[in-house]
Amino acid sequence: MNEPSCSRLILLLMLSVLPLSARADQAREIMNKNEEVRKVNEFESRARLTTGNLVEKSEKVKEFTFWRKVQADRIHNSTLTRFHSPAEVRNEGILIVENPDGKNDVLLYLPNFKKTRRVESQQQSGSFMGSVFSYSDIATPHTSDYRYRTLRQEKCPGAEHAQFQCHVIEALPVNEDVQERTGYSKSMIWVRTDNFMVVKGEYTNVQGELFKRLEAGQIKMVDPKEKKWLAHFLSIENLKTRDYTRLVFSNVKVNGGIPDAVFTQQNLQKVR
Repeated sequence: MNEPSCSRLILLLMLSVLPLSARADQAREIMNKNEEVRKVNEFESRARLTTGNLVEKSEKVKEFTFWRKVQADRIHNSTLTRFHSPAEVRNEGILIVENPDGKNDVLLYLPNFKKTRRVESQQQSGSFMGSVFSYSDIATPHTSDYRYRTLRQEKCPGAEHAQFQCHVIEALPVNEDVQERTGYSKSMIWVRTDNFMVVKGEYTNVQGELFKRLEAGQIKMVDPKEKKWLAHFLSIENLKTRDYTRLVFSNVKVNGGIPDAVFTQQNLQKVR
């Protein structure tokens, strides 16, 4: 047996005899690192949202600008999306302000009606602009929202990541509020061992059924000084309906000085 194979076997044996508490501690440390490496202080990007169905072979495309900034507590984020096309959604915007209590503020601006609508917590597991992503998916997961345990280590899934090893982590919501907000009762997450970025996720709904599958690609370091990474491509599929959505970020600008005023209801309602 060669040295890398021997090392992986030893690691698997160690995982198999670790007590549950040790697996949980190890998993939490891994996910803490994941949260840290993807915590880009601020970035602006163009984005393209393509939604279709694998059976019907149809696609719809929406384009928007995406702004995100870490709040003063250095944990939570504020996110604004402003849609440009197609014409029927032009100038629609969504503001997501994460709160320490987990009850995120989500505001949807509809310029055709000159109206801003609040998306309540129990609705945040619903579709983000007709896509397979939910409002909760677009907001960022935080380590404190889940209980974790390490299941195993294996070769990362997908051709893009096949040369890397992944930690396979099980995540369970810490309470019913998190489950209600996300719509997930369990998540399985594949995290690269080299940079701690997620490359795949499988999500179980509250009925206990495997519901969605997420794949991440084009993972690039966008802030070399702080060693922050961003997945420029995300693909998510509803395994029951066979609907899928691909989200692609382009023209990413990091730490350019986004004012806090961008993430306000007043700015959300501005028509450009």
